[in-house]
Amino acid sequence: MIDVTGKVAVITGASRGLGAGLAERFLERGLGVAACARSRPEVPGARSADRLLSASVDVTDTAAVAAFCDDAIAHFGRIDLWINNAGLLAPIGPLRDNDPTEFARHIEVNVLGVFHGSQSFVRHLRARGGDGVLLNISSGAARNAYAGWSAYCAAKAAVDRMSESIALEEADSGLRVHAVAPGIIDTDMQGLIRQCSPEQFPRVQKFLDLKDRGALSSTGFVADRLLELAFDPVPDTPVLTILPLERA
Repeated sequence: MIDVTGKVAVITGASRGLGAGLAERFLERGLGVAACARSRPEVPGARSADRLLSASVDVTDTAAVAAFCDDAIAHFGRIDLWINNAGLLAPIGPLRDNDPTEFARHIEVNVLGVFHGSQSFVRHLRARGGDGVLLNISSGAARNAYAGWSAYCAAKAAVDRMSESIALEEADSGLRVHAVAPGIIDTDMQGLIRQCSPEQFPRVQKFLDLKDRGALSSTGFVADRLLELAFDPVPDTPVLTILPLERA
């Protein structure tokens, strides 16, 4: 494995699921981690307060995200990697049945939250100079439509296009950008998907079968692949990146 000791990463949506797994694994690998979520993340394995900054942040609040970025810089001195991971799956079900307020909240978190995090990190990078990596967590749903996931598909497609635009805009700044589809990971979100009825989500059986076959990736596996992408990249890796599946 590459040595990432001393690198600093910000992770949004780090109180559970993939974000919590990333924070825990990054600390194990020797990174400094600034972890935030609406509920302040409690990260296992944080043996030193010097290497963990944890805070309650609503990613839809531009001032709150900017303030957390400033706090991370004050705590660690710099940020090398920013991961926009915070996201919602609901509302699930046909668009005709979706609650407009819930749909709007989904877009605020999954799209506007990525905007806020990306803007804060880009401004930091421009101010300090040097290289940095922005990873926006996307999904295969950005490329392939699913009945019952109109909000999720729309939001992740927006994240992909936003990431491509940022990469073009910041080509001269030392920033590398990827919208990453991390695969199907064994998290609480997957549990929520498997609880859906076929009327809500017609493809639910696919996800039940994947669980039964033990075909889900672990958060630790994804964390290591993201660190490789960030700090030991293969040349000419595209902005839209699909991680390999974990081998059993």
